[in-house]
Amino acid sequence: MASAQYAVFLGCIVDTPVMGQLRVRTNGALGVDRSTGRIIGVAEQSELSSAELISLWVGQTVGSEAVESISLTTDQFLMPGLIDTHTHAPQFAFLGIGHDLPLMDWLNKYTFKHESEFKDADLARRFYKDVIARVVRNGVTFAAYYGTIHLESNRVLAQTIRQIGQRAYVGKVCMDANSPSYYSESTEDSLRDTEEFIRQVIGDDETQQRLVTPIITPRFVPTCSHECLEGLGALAEKYQLPVQSHLCENPSEIEFAKSCFPDSPSYAHIYHKYGLLNSRTIMAHCVHLSDSEIALMRESKASVSHCPNSNFSLGSGIADIRRFIDEGIPVGLGTDVGGGYTPSILDAMRMAAAANRALIAFRRDSGGDQPTSSSKEKPLEAAEALFLATQGGARVMGMDDQLGSLDTNKLFDAIVVDMNALNSPVPSVDATPAVRDADSPDEAWRLRLEQFVFLADDRNISRVYVGGKLIHSV
Repeated sequence: MASAQYAVFLGCIVDTPVMGQLRVRTNGALGVDRSTGRIIGVAEQSELSSAELISLWVGQTVGSEAVESISLTTDQFLMPGLIDTHTHAPQFAFLGIGHDLPLMDWLNKYTFKHESEFKDADLARRFYKDVIARVVRNGVTFAAYYGTIHLESNRVLAQTIRQIGQRAYVGKVCMDANSPSYYSESTEDSLRDTEEFIRQVIGDDETQQRLVTPIITPRFVPTCSHECLEGLGALAEKYQLPVQSHLCENPSEIEFAKSCFPDSPSYAHIYHKYGLLNSRTIMAHCVHLSDSEIALMRESKASVSHCPNSNFSLGSGIADIRRFIDEGIPVGLGTDVGGGYTPSILDAMRMAAAANRALIAFRRDSGGDQPTSSSKEKPLEAAEALFLATQGGARVMGMDDQLGSLDTNKLFDAIVVDMNALNSPVPSVDATPAVRDADSPDEAWRLRLEQFVFLADDRNISRVYVGGKLIHSV
């Protein structure tokens, strides 16, 4: 029945359309039109058959032969796909290595060396297939990837993602200043190759529902000249493309950036000056933003990719995402491979909760800089972490009207989670009396979702769908 135009998922449906609000439809039904990849209806406690539901949702009679019913087990649930708002595809080459070093030393010892090897497009063809497959296995349906400075290897990355079926932003990294001689480019080459990459990616995928979109990617301020940043800002405006870069990750990086642009009032203002800080911008880390930079982020409507694993692993610090959220700055989660040591957004959820708790404890114990609002003292809950990984991530990516929750007319980017998968790290319901003896099914599922956030891993990701198409299953 996989060839049927419509699919109806029957079972528990979970999402977080609003920060902190877990929506659980215990006996739900969700319909998908595979020809458009969109959700056409969602119901709860319906006694209608799948064909009757589809007929109701499309407004005309649909025969049962055109409908596939997919029943979830009592240990499974359907939820929106996970969104990774910041990762580096070539850095899987040294995953889990160098975490005893601070950022700038780590870049110079490992990152630039291994990224430079992707001048060989054949390496990219061999390497990126396994990278993208691994990311997808972790339930990531949409990711923002950094490539390298190499035009052909970046095109290979985009093609590989499209072939596997994942949704993605892919950026050709730009670095024409303060870079190693073996891994650098001229300003002219950087801008020419960026525009050529944009044209290639858009031209390779002219379908209405484009899976892969180019994203303007200055590596960070210290490795880009005035002319490069100005040219990239012009390209972002010309093609109306998203922008990604790094901002205020590490104190030494901040000082380096300011030394390169001494006339700028702050690191963030450098991006703003060149048209690279706007509603389409994703800034990773933002650990050490000043008050004026937070105000500029808010006013420019730029977003933050919170990468707690990397921030811990490289000793960069702890981002105050509660403050960002209170200030109205969109926040999503990023794995930041290889600064982060895992491509798991589930890990990013857990790390985000741990970072938030660590910041609260530091304020409590330091006796100074006490939080000024009750929300800053509130630990990040599982439902909030889940929001950041789904609907929050969709907002950061500029697609919250299309993705992030399981609502009618949204694209069906979703995962089926199996809490009873082979060798599952999540204990069974029977082994968890708090769940087994819960007061109601909704409360049981709320507790089960908390276990998912804090205990699950890629073994629990049973199926992955992007645009209504199954791209991974176990």
